[in-house]
Amino acid sequence: MTTAVKDPLVGRLIDGRYLVHDRIASGGMATVYLATDTRLERPVALKVMHTHLAADASFVARFTREARSAARLSHPGVVSVYDQGASDSTVYLAMEYIPGRTLRDLVAASAPLTLGDSLDLIEEVLDGLAAAHAAGLVHRDVKPENVLVGDDGRLRVADFGLARAATTATGGATSTLIGTVGYLAPELVLDGASDERADVYAAGVVLYELLTGRAPFAGGAPAQVAFRHVSQDVPLVSDVRPGLPPGVDELVAGATHREPDHRFRDAGVMLEQVRDLRDSLPDTVLDAPPALVPQSPAVAAAVGGTRVQSRDHVVALPVGELRDAASGTPTRAETRAHTRAETRAELREQERGATRALPRPSPAGSGPLGLPADDDERSAATGGRRSRRKLLLVLVAALAAVLLAGGGAAVWAYTAGPLSKLAVPGVVPGTLDSAEQTLRARELVPTVDYQYDDDVAAGRVISTDPAAGARVDKGSTVTLHVSRGAQLRAVPSLTGLDQDAASKALQDAGLAVGTVDQDWSETVPEGLVIRQQWGPNPPLKAGTEVGFTTSKGREPITAPTDLTGKSLADATKEITDAGLKVGKTDRQNDDTVPKDSVISAAADPSGGDLHRGDAVDLVVSDGPSQVQLQDMTGKSLDEAKGLLSAQDLQLNVIQFFGTRVVKQDPAPGTLLAPGSTVTLYTAP
Repeated sequence: MTTAVKDPLVGRLIDGRYLVHDRIASGGMATVYLATDTRLERPVALKVMHTHLAADASFVARFTREARSAARLSHPGVVSVYDQGASDSTVYLAMEYIPGRTLRDLVAASAPLTLGDSLDLIEEVLDGLAAAHAAGLVHRDVKPENVLVGDDGRLRVADFGLARAATTATGGATSTLIGTVGYLAPELVLDGASDERADVYAAGVVLYELLTGRAPFAGGAPAQVAFRHVSQDVPLVSDVRPGLPPGVDELVAGATHREPDHRFRDAGVMLEQVRDLRDSLPDTVLDAPPALVPQSPAVAAAVGGTRVQSRDHVVALPVGELRDAASGTPTRAETRAHTRAETRAELREQERGATRALPRPSPAGSGPLGLPADDDERSAATGGRRSRRKLLLVLVAALAAVLLAGGGAAVWAYTAGPLSKLAVPGVVPGTLDSAEQTLRARELVPTVDYQYDDDVAAGRVISTDPAAGARVDKGSTVTLHVSRGAQLRAVPSLTGLDQDAASKALQDAGLAVGTVDQDWSETVPEGLVIRQQWGPNPPLKAGTEVGFTTSKGREPITAPTDLTGKSLADATKEITDAGLKVGKTDRQNDDTVPKDSVISAAADPSGGDLHRGDAVDLVVSDGPSQVQLQDMTGKSLDEAKGLLSAQDLQLNVIQFFGTRVVKQDPAPGTLLAPGSTVTLYTAP
């Protein structure tokens, strides 16, 4: 009966803080445990590095730096890093605990997925990667195992920078590469160099698996798989899954191009492409069930079946061997294995030939054990054995010579020959700090040249000299052209200048003349600048266009017409609505225009165009002219008639047997319009 060996860390309190409960998973670099942070009383995923890495001081230092960088990243699509430390030779990382499973489990159980589900999943992966890339972090080991699918259904990317830390600890980019061969970008295989585009390549491979349930390159030794990434394009998705829109092939090809410069620049750019593709497709296409081209039995057997199985993909490979594979020559391990196999086959063949050359023993004269009985036969047998021994010695000597020659050639190749040169790693558009670290890890000497760049953010690498991929000697200087950001120019004040002077002021400031408009102005003379597109703050990028507006002078205004007969209130409103004002107002009697209505209007100044604020003079009617009724009381009827007639008034007489006026209506002093009637009462 076999007794299970208990994990020695289960039940231990790590660093006086983390109580380990159970082992969750184990990978190529670490084992993950479910633990409790006793200080904050919360569950954590405790990643404990393997002993051989924890014993390497350079790894611990690098791991600490990478962990601190990852801890600064806060995004819902990235597993949060809480803490890192070392205690009693145990190097650990405390991370957010995500109950659930990995994307690898989902792929193994359900892939191929519908196009819509595949795009949704890769969008969540890219969302987390985009946040990391924006913060200057490169993952280097993107794969389904490093994407956690929480019980809430949300995807989170884990393990930022750990592959980089492990690779550096094991000898740097020039000796050993730690990564997942199924997802390694070609530049990682050839040079160990990486930037955001290496993560984009791996994300493209993950999308291929989601859509097809198969790895694009599978089967064979790790070096062979890595070599296929370098020497072959990732197959078209439509070759495996016909009927998909052409944009799917374009998306995967844009992410997995063998030349980094032809890939999406970072995860953010790929994320935009994924969203654009999904938004352009109808639900019937996104939700259509997948239909794959069946694999032949031989291919299926070679790659381990049609589905991508859950497995530990992380391996450590000498970059030199990967370069040999990429150049089409066998790796040193493969050469040694092949030589041993050939030697054994040749020895067996020679032994068979030597045995067949011996005389067969005579049945009648055979001695004990079937040996020849006479001296001649014994001599023949002895000679055969000696021949075989001589042949073996010759073969061993020849094999030794071959191995020595091969070893010498290898030493020469790596010390003085073509393999002594290093490929300049691609560090564009990484940060200056990461670029310098990458170059120093490759035994190259970085120098910095700062320059302005309108498109590259400040602090990021624009280009290198020599360019990425160029092969140089160890210790060579590589110039990093680093962006200062856009060159900013102060915007001059243009107000009050004419158009020519304003254009010259912009050009002298390193800016460009934008659109020139015109507008009316009550205060700025014609031809001078009224306003400009940008003020003096903030400063603008050199060459930015700045538009401005010049004055056409005062805006001409036409005075309202047909004011005659309108009430004074209505006429005043029309005049002010037109931007003018009511000037002098005269009043006069008018027999035809009602009282308080306009008789006439005149502009001031008279003649020419009017402008805002000019006056319009009005003549307003006081109604018809009037006379004051005299006192007729006591006058004779004839005298009263004469007075009323002189004032153009009409007489109405009411007599009571007399001719003297005793009463009048209206009363004396009343103002009457000409033609009005006055009633007089007479008595004796």
